[in-house]
Amino acid sequence: MRPTSPEADKLPHAVLIIIDKITMLTKEDLRCIDSLLRDLMNNYKPFGGKVMIIGGDFRQTLPVVPRGTRADSIESCIKSSPLWSKFTQNKYSLR
Repeated sequence: MRPTSPEADKLPHAVLIIIDKITMLTKEDLRCIDSLLRDLMNNYKPFGGKVMIIGGDFRQTLPVVPRGTRADSIESCIKSSPLWSKFTQNKYSLR
């Protein structure tokens, strides 16, 4: 998403951002989301100061690394990102 796109114009007005299946994203994807929100909000707090709710099950789906090994998938996972420590974990199960 480009900062000048119509979709990006809506993000500063969002009170809450929800991302499901976050476990499929790579740590680079998470960094890009953080960078975009910081730029759009002109705020250098993590994710531009926006409240984020993320969901996913690391036991089910990890990022796909073309021709990568299992170790490559784990290394590209968002849990390997420095941003991971900015989240507070609440473990809920619908089962």
